[in-house]
Amino acid sequence: MANDDPHAMTGDLARLRDWWDKRRGDRERSIAWILDPEDEEQARRAVDRAIDSGATLIALHIDGDDSASRAAIAFVANVPATDVVEQQPGTTDHAWMEAVAEVRDLLEPFRGVPPEDTSVDSAAHALPAPKARGAQAAIMSAAQRETAIIFDGLAAHAGAALVSTADARAREWMLPATSSTDPAIREAQTLLDIEPATHFGTNGGDATSLRAVLSLLDVVDPA
Repeated sequence: MANDDPHAMTGDLARLRDWWDKRRGDRERSIAWILDPEDEEQARRAVDRAIDSGATLIALHIDGDDSASRAAIAFVANVPATDVVEQQPGTTDHAWMEAVAEVRDLLEPFRGVPPEDTSVDSAAHALPAPKARGAQAAIMSAAQRETAIIFDGLAAHAGAALVSTADARAREWMLPATSSTDPAIREAQTLLDIEPATHFGTNGGDATSLRAVLSLLDVVDPA
């Protein structure tokens, strides 16, 4: 039977509403933004301050088209460097190959570590990916305090991938803001097996998609 309710929510809106309802409980929505923390400690402090101040939802954006974040995703997802480097329009084959080589060089010391090995988390942390580790710290801190976190950006996705190796329970509290054209972000989302809040298909380069998702929360959870 067709749903004749003009106010009924379907698709992305319905999923976002259900996701938020399960994590909000009886608390009011109070959003705190965390943008580009410098390191793990700063990320943890930012989350703790936000929650201590009453935040019930964290909006995390950490970008940076850095090879280290791509290498972290490739390592945890167990995919080759070629799968996490996008050849954008106008990028020459030579430039793309150089970008792939940079990711491959970062992965070289960890070649042979199987993805199911218990040392994956420690090996992944040996990668020079401070932005990704900052994102991991933010996501894990929010999850430990049972606070929802919506994230976007390449480094934020790399952090989420690292979280998946350390604490599978944290995935219950995190949500990617949107699907992406960036192959590394797509690999991270496949690894996480969490359908993003929306399907805008952006590259995660700025916080526009994250802001749009937070605006949609005004529809599913009006003040």
